[in-house]
Amino acid sequence: MPRHLAVPFVRGGRLRRLACLGLFAATFYLALVGLDAFVYNRLPRLCLFSPKHRELLYSYGVYDPATNPLYRPWLHGYVNEPGLPPRRGTADDAYRAYGMYLPDAPAVTVSGTDALGWWNARLPGQAETLFLGDSFCYGAGSGTERSIPALYEHATGQASYAACKNGYGLPQYRDILRHLTVDALRGSPERFQGRTVVVLVYIGNDLAADLFVYRGRLREEHLGPWRHLRLTSLRRLARYLRDAARGSGQALAAAPAALVDTGGYYPVPLTEPTENGLPFAFHPFYRSFIDTAWFGPSEEDDVRRALVDLRELAGQGGFHLAVVVLPTALQVLYPRIDFAAVPRGSEFARKAADMVRNLNALTARLLVLLDEAGIPGLDMLPRFMDAPDAGRYYWPTDSHLTPRGNAAVASALAAVLGSAAPSPPIPPRPAMP
Repeated sequence: MPRHLAVPFVRGGRLRRLACLGLFAATFYLALVGLDAFVYNRLPRLCLFSPKHRELLYSYGVYDPATNPLYRPWLHGYVNEPGLPPRRGTADDAYRAYGMYLPDAPAVTVSGTDALGWWNARLPGQAETLFLGDSFCYGAGSGTERSIPALYEHATGQASYAACKNGYGLPQYRDILRHLTVDALRGSPERFQGRTVVVLVYIGNDLAADLFVYRGRLREEHLGPWRHLRLTSLRRLARYLRDAARGSGQALAAAPAALVDTGGYYPVPLTEPTENGLPFAFHPFYRSFIDTAWFGPSEEDDVRRALVDLRELAGQGGFHLAVVVLPTALQVLYPRIDFAAVPRGSEFARKAADMVRNLNALTARLLVLLDEAGIPGLDMLPRFMDAPDAGRYYWPTDSHLTPRGNAAVASALAAVLGSAAPSPPIPPRPAMP
């Protein structure tokens, strides 16, 4: 073949190959876009995974939240299935996070759910006090009968309603208050018409993970179908599988095997008695507070906006609004830890002071924001720190308060709100299963 003909032929072959590669890449990408849309919209309806894994896939933003019948768009979150019967549970989430399963784990009983999907025996219209919060509110470590709202009702005689669920945060507390007051029909049993609203804010996640989850859902509502062009669900599914394999992040609960290296977060004995005499297992979520650079001006603005909205809603309804700041176990128990029994080279021994310092700084910042918003704040940290039996305020097996800790909160709250009723008695320990 003459050279003047061979050169165009070679160039033409290269162009055809590049065109074929481009066509293949475009086809492959479009197939991934279709797969992403299928994973987001259709896969949740096939029920291929266990309820635990499905819940985590929703949490990671892999699935369209609207495909879950328990999702409430006005809440940007989930409620429980309405009308559930009472159920038994255990207070050992921290131990289970390290692959430890106690044969006699502390047992708790949670009441059935009402027509709105929360744990109550009455509706909001029948209550004088409305409690808003997460798992610390409904009694995850103590059971409904020994929860903070129930003990407060016992102390004051005021019928209480608890609009609480694990995973809720400050923006959701605002949304619930709006939904049960100004947005509810007047005279409806779902409309709260009492006189007091109490918001329980847990430092462990209300200013951290829960804030980011809520923000992420708002952001995705504005993405629409464009999320599939970015392969959002596939990328998040990959992150979920990675975290599940490592036993990290939110997928910690889906870890395929027990964790071997606890990093010194277990066992952690105290210098004073603990509930059931067990050493503490400080939940792995504390690692997220080693560095709190993630809490910046935009996060502070989210908190400030939620607090201002809460205050304005309370003003519209004529409610007395109070915020109770619940500290983490690590903040309260740090001075009571027997560090001589904790491995010196462990992550916990090296980083515990940093975590406490950052948690205390977040607490202080929240109190300043409450003051700026004109909302009375009840900080339980100094009260817990001064308590002679604070070692029994938190479960050593769990991240939640014991009934004794709940009673301390209810007693302080009743006193601050001016109740003349006696303080609630310390309930007996939950029976072992």
